[in-house]
Amino acid sequence: MANHRSERNEIAGTILALAAIIIVASVISAQLRYPGYNLENNYISDLGVGSTAPIFNTAMVIFGLLVVSASVFLHIARYRHVALAITLIGIGGIGVGVFPETTGIYHIISATVTFLSAAVAALFFYRIYEKPLAYYSLVAGLVGVSVVILFVVNLALGTSFTFGIGKGGIEEILFYNEIIWAFVAGYKISGYRY
Repeated sequence: MANHRSERNEIAGTILALAAIIIVASVISAQLRYPGYNLENNYISDLGVGSTAPIFNTAMVIFGLLVVSASVFLHIARYRHVALAITLIGIGGIGVGVFPETTGIYHIISATVTFLSAAVAALFFYRIYEKPLAYYSLVAGLVGVSVVILFVVNLALGTSFTFGIGKGGIEEILFYNEIIWAFVAGYKISGYRY
């Protein structure tokens, strides 16, 4: 039984790490092609409209599908709470790809679900990991939750608390914090030693 669980973990982890690599490569590729893209002033979701829409939106849907498939293997391996959070990341990612920012509330809900679920998943992994990786997961989760709350407050109040790095800079921190965590989580779950 334990052998099947480790095989499922290996598959889930590999898929999760692959999803992280694909989305980072796609975002960077789209940023390089987006006319006048500015890390400080543009949201990552700006890449989902205009000439870069096919790259970004397709990548988001693929990312979401991969993450959902990884969550299935985690669920089978009996990591049910983690699997639920990972499933929500994937569903949110698919939503971001299907509903670009021009769709308004649908996009906002999808992006919020993605970012918040990733932060929650990192907090769940804090309980699974051994130290010091547990501490990394805790910090990644807390940073994710904090930045999502900052986004919601800014959106609800019409403010722009960005600590001098702009709305895009804040989102870049959130995105890379969670994508790096997802890659590390995938690598760790997979059990690879190299």
